[in-house]
Order: sequence, then structure tokens, then C-alpha cells
Amino acid sequence: MSPFNHICRLSNFITGSYKNILLGRTTWLNQTQICNYTKKSAEAKLGIEKPKRPLTPFFKFMTQMRPALLAKNPGISSKEAIAWSSKHWQELDNETKAQMLKEYEKDLEDYKKIKEIYESSLTEQQKEDIKRVKEEMAAAKEKRKLKAEYKEMGRPKKPMSSYFLYAQSRNETFKSNNLKEYQERVKKDWLKLPESERTRYEKQAQELMNKYKKDLEAWELKMLSIGRSDLVRQKPLRQKKTKSIKDSQ
Repeated sequence: MSPFNHICRLSNFITGSYKNILLGRTTWLNQTQICNYTKKSAEAKLGIEKPKRPLTPFFKFMTQMRPALLAKNPGISSKEAIAWSSKHWQELDNETKAQMLKEYEKDLEDYKKIKEIYESSLTEQQKEDIKRVKEEMAAAKEKRKLKAEYKEMGRPKKPMSSYFLYAQSRNETFKSNNLKEYQERVKKDWLKLPESERTRYEKQAQELMNKYKKDLEAWELKMLSIGRSDLVRQKPLRQKKTKSIKDSQ
């Protein structure tokens, strides 16, 4: 590569076009992004463009082959696509693999340089924001994981409140597709509901809650018996009941 091309590539990095590291050198003058299905990072959520690590030779090969593979096999699963790519990668000649490795090493050098520039350009506020968003994303991920485990292990679902039971009963009578209009109408009607009607929904909600508490306690005891104490709350219902009895005395 000529010195001029090398300078131009680094210049593109410095001005913020970090996506270059995902692109093939053979199409440097007419670049098209070949990979754009990664999860949104903390920096992206904050509108900060962070340099992306270059794809390894295998993943670059897999990404380049993906359009042709999907054209021939539209319904192929991710697992099948990886197996297909792996098979064809193994069949690829050593000369092509060596060239791709050489390009990857060059891309990696460029990435390290621009990463240093990027990190030194961040303000203290940006660093704090990135740290905060990463912590929020990690917490959200753990919450999703826990929710999935609850579902898998059959944890009882918390019942609806009296208001939502009433709203559910109004679904069939409301014809409009406007959700906001529906919510406003239900809220307005709920406030006008006679005391006897509201009491009926509150009683139904309380009965469902009592059943939920019993089911949840039984489920938690079952989780403890199979060694899944990580899915049980720190203060099970039985402990709360015992404490409330002592407090009343």
C-alpha cells in the first residue's frame, strides 16, 4: 500500500469513520459496510462513535459469504450458517487465508492507533456516562436472564390489580385501535364506577393475590429443595408472616 493511501486511511479514522476497519482493502476506494448486526454498545446509546475491532479472517469470510448463502438458503438457521461457513473456510486455499490474515494484522495495527486517539479524546463526563450506561446495560441483562429463568422454572406470575382487571373486562366493548384513547376512556370510566362495582373488582384482585402468595411460597420452597436458592427472594413470605406476628405481639 502506498504512503498516500496509508495516510488517507488513518485520516478517515481520525475524523470519525471508524467503520473502515470492517472493510476489505481490495475495495478501499469504493467501500461498503459488510457487517452491521452487532448489538448497540453503551457508546452508541450515548451517540459516541467508538472504533470497532476488526473482524478476524474467519468472521470476515463468513460475513462476506453471508449474502450469497442467504440468497440460496433463505430459511437457513444461524447454527447451519456457521457450520456451512466453517466447512467452506476449511476448504479455502492457504494462500487466500494467509492474505486475509495479513490484512487483519494491518487492520489491527490501525485499530490500536485510532483506539488510543479515541480514548484520549474522551472527556471525564463522557467516561462517567459510558461507565453508567454499561452498568445499566449489565443490570438489565441480569434482569432479563432472571426473568427467563423464572419462566423456565414455572414461577407464578403476579396477578393484575383491580384497575387492570376492570380494564381487561372493557377490551371487547372498546372498538377503537387508538391505545391512548382507550387508556384515557378506561381511566375516566373507572373513576366514575359505582363503589359496589369497584369493590367487586378489588375483592377479585385480593383473591387472586392471596392465591399468588400461596403459590409463590410453595414454588420457593420447591426451589430451595432442589438447590436453587438464587431464585428465591431474600425474605420469603413465611418469614415475613412470622415477623409480622412477632411485631403484633
